[in-house]
Amino acid sequence: MKKPFQRPSKPSHKKKSQRKPPRNPQRVTSGDNGEEAVASTSATRQTTAYLKKLFSEVGFAIDTKKGQNFLVDLNLLDLLERSAEIQPDDIILEVGSGTAALTERLARAAFRVVTIEIDSRLATLAQDRLVDADNVRLVNTDVLARKNKLSPDVLSALDDAEKDRLAKDKKGRFLLVANLPYCVATPVISNLMLCRPFASATVTVQYEMAERMTALAGHHSYNALSVWIGSQCRSEIVRSLPPAAFWPRPKVDSAIVRLDLEEHRRSQVLDLPRFHTFLRNIFCHRRKVLRGVLISLAGGKKNPDVVAKIDTIYEKFDLERNIRAESIDPDTFVKIEREFSLP
Repeated sequence: MKKPFQRPSKPSHKKKSQRKPPRNPQRVTSGDNGEEAVASTSATRQTTAYLKKLFSEVGFAIDTKKGQNFLVDLNLLDLLERSAEIQPDDIILEVGSGTAALTERLARAAFRVVTIEIDSRLATLAQDRLVDADNVRLVNTDVLARKNKLSPDVLSALDDAEKDRLAKDKKGRFLLVANLPYCVATPVISNLMLCRPFASATVTVQYEMAERMTALAGHHSYNALSVWIGSQCRSEIVRSLPPAAFWPRPKVDSAIVRLDLEEHRRSQVLDLPRFHTFLRNIFCHRRKVLRGVLISLAGGKKNPDVVAKIDTIYEKFDLERNIRAESIDPDTFVKIEREFSLP
C-alpha cells in the first residue's frame, strides 16, 4: 500500500538559510483552488540520494509521462543558470518547478521568478523549499490552457510581476529559464514567441528537439519549429546532456539550448499568428514540392489566377520550381508568406 503524501521532515544536518527573513513575501498560488502560501529558499543539494530519500518520506511516486526527470548533475544545473546570463532586474518564467532546485538559484539572481508546477505534490515540496524566497511566485497549474494557448493563470502571474517591477521603476527583461518537461516544450516555446516574447530562453530539452530548434535549412531535423524560431531568434546548443545527468534516467540524450530574440528580424513578420499557421500548413507536406503545396493552400491549380500568383512569387524570390519546404531558409519563408497573404 502506498503511503499517503505528507510533507517531509527537515533533515537534522541541513544548515539554516543565511538569507534575511522576507519583508514582503510573494504569494504561492494554486490555479485550481487559489490557496496561498509563502514562498522560500534553501541550500539543499539536489542529488539522486536526496531525491530518493525525500520522495520516500512523502510517498511520492514519479510519473515520467509528465516529464518528471530531475536534473541531478549539480555542475550542469549551475551551467543552465549561468548560460541564462540573468540580470538583477529580470523577470523569469520557469516551467516545471520540480523540487525547486533551479528555482532557488534563479531567485537569487533575478527580480522576480514565476514558476509553474502542474503536480500538486511537487508544488508542495517546492513551496517548502522556497519559504524564504520573497521574490518567487509558484503557480500550481498546467502551463497550457490547451495546446495552442498559455494558461491565463500564468499570464496573470507574469503581468503582476511586471507591474511590480514598473512600480519600483526598474527596467529588465523577460526570460524563460527551465528544465522543460519534454511533453510541453514545443507548445510552451511556440506560444510564448507568439503572444509573450522572451528576450532569451535557456532551457533543457530532448536532444532531438534541440536539433529541431537550431536546425538550418536542409538539415534532416528542419521543420516548422525550426523556421518559427529561426525567423525571430538566434539559437545555439550550449551543451549536450547524457541520461546520467537526470534521475530517473530518460531513454534519450538532452541538451541545454539558448534562444535570443532578434527584434529586427521579428519585426519583418507582419502577422505572427498568420505566419505561425502558414508554417504548420506548409510543413504538413514538407517532402512535397512547395509550389504544389502553395497552389493547394491558395485555392487549387484549377484557378488560373492562383497559379499565376504562385508563379509570380517564385520569380520574385528566384525559387527553383521543384524546391521543397525543407530547403528554404526562415527569412525567405517570411517573404514568401508576406506575398502569399496579399489579396
